[in-house]
Amino acid sequence: MKKTERDTSFINGQKDCTAGAATASAFRLIGKVLLTALIILLITMVIVGVSLLTFIYSMRNESVKINLTDYKQTYTSYLYVNGSGDNRNQPVQRLSLHSGEQRMWVDYSKSPKGMKDAMVSIEDKRFWEHHGVDWRRTAGAMVNLVGGSDSYGGSTITQQLIKNLTQEDEVSLTRKVKEIFRALNLEKKYSKEQILESYLNCVPFGSGTQGVQAAANLYFGKNIQDCDIAQCAAIAGITQNPAKYTPLVHKDNNRKRQQIVLTAMHDQKRITDAEYKQAMAESNNMTFVGKKATENPDQVWDWYTEAVIRDVQTALMNKYSCSASAASNMIYSSGLKIYSAEDQNLQKTAQDYVLHSGVLDGDKQVQAGFCAVAYDGRVLATIGSRNEKTGNLVNSYATMLKFQSGSSVKPISTYAPALDKGQITYSSLVNDEKVENYFPDGSAGPNNWSSDTQSAVCHGMVTVQEALAHSYNCAAAQVCKAYGIGQSYNFMTQKLGFSNSLTQEDSKLLGNMALGGQTQGVTVLNMAAAYEIFGNGGKFYQPYTFYKILDHNGNVIVDNTKKAPIQAISSVSASIMNRLLRTVVTEGTGTATNIDGWDIVGKTGTTDHDVNSWFVGCNPYATGAVWTGYGRNKTLSSTTYSKALWKGIFAQYLATKPQKDFTFDGNMVEKSYCVQSGLLAGSDCSDVKTGYYDADNLPKTCNGNHGGSSSSASDNDDDTSQAASQGTVSTPDNNQPAQSQPAANSQESQASSKPQETSVAPQESKPAASKEPTSRTSNGNGG
Repeated sequence: MKKTERDTSFINGQKDCTAGAATASAFRLIGKVLLTALIILLITMVIVGVSLLTFIYSMRNESVKINLTDYKQTYTSYLYVNGSGDNRNQPVQRLSLHSGEQRMWVDYSKSPKGMKDAMVSIEDKRFWEHHGVDWRRTAGAMVNLVGGSDSYGGSTITQQLIKNLTQEDEVSLTRKVKEIFRALNLEKKYSKEQILESYLNCVPFGSGTQGVQAAANLYFGKNIQDCDIAQCAAIAGITQNPAKYTPLVHKDNNRKRQQIVLTAMHDQKRITDAEYKQAMAESNNMTFVGKKATENPDQVWDWYTEAVIRDVQTALMNKYSCSASAASNMIYSSGLKIYSAEDQNLQKTAQDYVLHSGVLDGDKQVQAGFCAVAYDGRVLATIGSRNEKTGNLVNSYATMLKFQSGSSVKPISTYAPALDKGQITYSSLVNDEKVENYFPDGSAGPNNWSSDTQSAVCHGMVTVQEALAHSYNCAAAQVCKAYGIGQSYNFMTQKLGFSNSLTQEDSKLLGNMALGGQTQGVTVLNMAAAYEIFGNGGKFYQPYTFYKILDHNGNVIVDNTKKAPIQAISSVSASIMNRLLRTVVTEGTGTATNIDGWDIVGKTGTTDHDVNSWFVGCNPYATGAVWTGYGRNKTLSSTTYSKALWKGIFAQYLATKPQKDFTFDGNMVEKSYCVQSGLLAGSDCSDVKTGYYDADNLPKTCNGNHGGSSSSASDNDDDTSQAASQGTVSTPDNNQPAQSQPAANSQESQASSKPQETSVAPQESKPAASKEPTSRTSNGNGG
């Protein structure tokens, strides 16, 4: 072999070795990557698994708070009101509340075997074998849930009972895990018989019935003990979908479902062949009598008592994390003692005045709502309609339906928080001119409306007192913009209880906050309660209609009298705001509400096109709010109704009360101020009025040079704050984010609105909150 050949062979061998090494190296690298990925995957799975197990373990003690033994009791509950002279220490019985034919408990031993077997056969065939959870059905349900199904079943009778007691039925893994532990724990505490008994008495069976006895009475006109197998199967079949299978409406659906139940009973050997054939034959020719429960002999509740019942139901739902029906069952059958906070004198005065004063006689369609609240949060009276109340559990224009508040919101959304922050004083000058980029097209707004000139006007630099008394929209918008739209929203929701009314959209729109053009509106009770702060030193108490609830054994379940207030604004700010609101009544838009001999303060409010009209005010005993309107987008025939009702009700009420005055903060001082500069009056000032100030935050003294507010201040006065010393309010453009759309103007506030959906007048049905218009642009009227 030639040398060159040997060399070439050697070189080729080296090349082969190098290529093999490279391939091996590549495979090793891939292996390392795959191994690393696998390790990361395993670690991730361990972390997720541990987290999931920890999450599941954290709910191991989940349980139902309702005691089934107590729940089945049928004690009569009682509602008490204050005794003579509104004496809370001598309560008298007003009302007894007890189960009627719609809620009749049947003991396990008295339920027929056919009823129990029918229910177990169709709903939970392994009920007597499992310990609260049927793991085979649960596994299938989990597969359905992972697959995205919104109806995955798997619930045992125990789990269904829990859902009926808690009304938690959202489709989620968390709820399912909670339900599983609750079921396991429930079966540790109660026997199968107790659980099935509770289930048969708690489940809805269509057409407004609850429990098998009510169903037997309605559909067959007999007691459940007297129902045969076919009839029990007809009742049992309803539970899956009461609206679909109620035999009074969908007889064919019920028959088909009934026969499915009978087949299940037969297949599971719970009935014989003969019983099955007989029941199937009866099923094909079954009749339903539709027997109605006898009328409840109890009197129709007044508006206040109805509000108490609703609030007690809500309190029990919160206390026991239970459903509305479970809470209702407690009210009617668990022997509660409910102590109403009603002021019977004011309630009767208000009801009689609304019905018989003649104030609303000129317009038979106009509606009204009224609430009065004491300065500790006690709701004294409420009227839900201008009509005679003819039924129970009907809609209330005072406590349930929501309406845009218009300018009546200005004191609580804008002036009070800005004053408390030190941005304005009683007499600060504010520019009553339009805000740039207020409307969607970029034009300025809002609008004022002058009843004198019948045109939109702006007033230039005016004092806070003048702006509030005469309800200038532009001035309120300027102050709110300087304070902050979001800050205004936070103040109302966090300190004045409006979280149930205001929306996130409101928090971004100037007119919604400053001028009362709320997206959903507010309730009359919301407004009356918020004005507490102007008569009690700035404290907000959550309004309540009952003092406390006691159980059958005398234990206190809920006590509203011990709830601490929120200090919404300082005491001195509250006193100053009180005096500002007094000028609304003495010289502004609310003069029609003044009551001789009494210190009345408050604020009017109307919305776009006079759709809603308000007066919210205070006297030394209580706050009060009146709304009038049609509950839909229709112009009122008069905006004087709300003021006339407020004055009439309280004039009669106060005539029965000893004379009393507001109590003001000792740090509030009375000073003369210069109207032209907004500063304390100097010797050269001729246009002077009296104002009220925080002694620690006094404006400077005017030097008589009225060419501009800043140059009018004497240099030798203490400068306590920029707002106080300058006497003006500025609205820097960068203080608030740009608005994506404008909020409404008010009509005093010209609260803008798109056509409102009709609010349902009081009906003999379950109440539902009305929808209020979303604010949009409109031309404003002055109030």
